[in-house]
Amino acid sequence: MKRRTFLAAGLSLPLAISGVLPRRAHSETIADSPGYDTQSEAFVRDMQRRCYRYFLEAVDPKTQLVADRAAADGSNYSLHASSAACGFGLASHAIAAQYGWAPREVIHNRVRTMLRSLLEFVEHERGFVYHFFDIKTGKRALRSEASSIDTALMLAGALSASVAFQDDSEIGQLTDQLYNRVEWSWLLGENGCLHMGYRPEIGILPHQWDQFSEHLILSLLAIGAPSNPIPPSSWEAWRREPVLTFNGQEFLSYPPLFVHQYSMAFFDFQNYRAPSGRSFWQNSQIAHRAHIDFLKKLGEKYPERLGHYGADLWGITSSDSQFGYRDWGGPYQNDRVEPDREIDGTIVPSAAAGALAVLPQEALHTLAIQKGRFGEKIYGHYGFVNAFNPANGWVNPDVIGIDTGISLVMAENMLTGGLWNLFMQHPAPQRGLKLAGFTPTGTTVLTSSK
Repeated sequence: MKRRTFLAAGLSLPLAISGVLPRRAHSETIADSPGYDTQSEAFVRDMQRRCYRYFLEAVDPKTQLVADRAAADGSNYSLHASSAACGFGLASHAIAAQYGWAPREVIHNRVRTMLRSLLEFVEHERGFVYHFFDIKTGKRALRSEASSIDTALMLAGALSASVAFQDDSEIGQLTDQLYNRVEWSWLLGENGCLHMGYRPEIGILPHQWDQFSEHLILSLLAIGAPSNPIPPSSWEAWRREPVLTFNGQEFLSYPPLFVHQYSMAFFDFQNYRAPSGRSFWQNSQIAHRAHIDFLKKLGEKYPERLGHYGADLWGITSSDSQFGYRDWGGPYQNDRVEPDREIDGTIVPSAAAGALAVLPQEALHTLAIQKGRFGEKIYGHYGFVNAFNPANGWVNPDVIGIDTGISLVMAENMLTGGLWNLFMQHPAPQRGLKLAGFTPTGTTVLTSSK
């Protein structure tokens, strides 16, 4: 069971300062690559500004808590907020302030208000915030779980904002209080793996982060926590599986692409290797290439309904579909090319937008084609819609906060490394990496295990 299993299936709505983030040192950005041009950057910047509207508009004006989803035309938003969307909102504010996308003091006030809301009245269990909660009152919503991974994503955004607004001591203090109150060890199993969460009806969920998934950010923030941390040995506790192979290269896999993006959005894994020498950044790149190849082969095998899949149109990750929410992706197994989990031809733009920093040329290529071919049907007030299906003309009327957020922040990482620069300046991620045994690239000897 993965975090998105908890999302309400197919919920439909009734409906500054000048200056820029410094270009990142020691790593390539899209501007360094042969195919880069200013038109591409203009497109990405336009997408970012549209995505940022979401975190200005799809919020409660009094609490600043971020709606889980909204109508793509901006006409309405859900009355339940998402803790992970709040995290992406805080990260997006941190980026926006550098460019004056809104007056800096307005952004300051929004960040302070959201952090106060998260601290003072959003429901939590021993510091673990509920996955969904009422956007006005903070009360638990949709019978959701107090979620370990969503709490980590919320905190990652808060840590990034605390660095961006170092001149505001209240933002730093609120962030510290949110982080320090989490009793990480409460959800730690005897096997050293964290549980996914807690529900009042059943207690601690039996499901654990015991194999490869999106929990890298959770494990490292829990290990590096200033209060109630879990032991560094927990990093070695989860199984390094499932393992797939693409073009002769093994990689850890879980099919929806967001698994290979969320931790990468904050932790600068380009410049670090795990204790064994594994590069999780390279793992993500291989997983993305395998995904593109998988969809291309699906299109070749089933041309009538999936023939549009290929280098021009690719990208599926957990999203809405015409018939409800789907936890889809691929590949699922070596040498298996089948539309598992009801793959029906849907394209999820955030799958490619979340890959902008990982495979910039491939991601830019498909996003430009998606926008050019389908235009305003899929690209509007908040950027790209959550999903659409070229085979039958279906277009999702909604956008989802976390998908809008990953699109914005990974675009920034592609262009400047901006979110990496902010997040990695905070001592917590540095402490987590060091305690878990990570080393900067160039100082490790590659081996083959964890």
